[in-house]
Amino acid sequence: MRCFNTKRKILITVSVILVFIILALICSVVICRYYISTADYSIQLEGVSSPVRVVALSDLHCREFGKGNSRLLDKIKAQSPDAIFAVGDMISNNSDISDADEMVALLCRLNEIAPTFFAPGNHELEYISRTGDDLLTKVSNAGITIVNDSYVDCNFGGQTIRIGGTMGHAFPFGRTLDEFRSSDIYKFLIEFEDTDLPTICLAHMPDTFIFNNAASYWPGVDLVISGHTHGGMIRLPFVGGLIAPMQGFFPDYDRGYFKLSSNMQMIIGSGLAGYGIVPRIFNLPEICVIDIVPKEG
Repeated sequence: MRCFNTKRKILITVSVILVFIILALICSVVICRYYISTADYSIQLEGVSSPVRVVALSDLHCREFGKGNSRLLDKIKAQSPDAIFAVGDMISNNSDISDADEMVALLCRLNEIAPTFFAPGNHELEYISRTGDDLLTKVSNAGITIVNDSYVDCNFGGQTIRIGGTMGHAFPFGRTLDEFRSSDIYKFLIEFEDTDLPTICLAHMPDTFIFNNAASYWPGVDLVISGHTHGGMIRLPFVGGLIAPMQGFFPDYDRGYFKLSSNMQMIIGSGLAGYGIVPRIFNLPEICVIDIVPKEG
């Protein structure tokens, strides 16, 4: 009888734990569908004379937070940004033209809050290749600044910051050195970092700089802002993200702040949507609120 009672207690305990885990997972999935969190950073950059606040968002994949993304817009507006960076994958590669037009409309509404800069991600480029839609021209004609292997020098309160963007790899990924040196990204980076201005590069994929010691070859790139990883999709307590593109399981670069070289800093946002049918678990949708401040000392 005592053995039976012991087994019964163990069974009840295990059942309670399983129910708790299932409820926690359900709550996490539900909350991750509706709540938008903020990840706050303070980044010191040489050459900055007064603080500049930017909001970075990525990986929306046509997701809506409220009608017309009203809750997302309100969340961003509440941060009082000086600039907004849309760092790619705002649509998906299988989106239709109406989805793309809604993306342009969202960028326009963001631009009413603060000057908005758009760096396309792999999904926008795959969408353009599949449909032939001249999406980037639509974005540009709407008054949004596109940084795609290009840059602009922008004035913020009397100081100038160089803002650029790219979607390639900053090293000879699958190419010879000569082929890399003739590529658009190489030509862009050479010109982009040839300045005394503080530089911010919007690179949708962190892969651009995290592999092959690429960061050390570009000392003139001060801050990189990326997305793409979706924060590892499923975040395990005390472990971190489960999986990320190009990095596989338990990625080192899933979200957050990273010091890639003596000069280059990187922020990876975990984005706003899941991927396909895979839900975000213990991984809230987020926007990054980045205060760029003068370097101390």
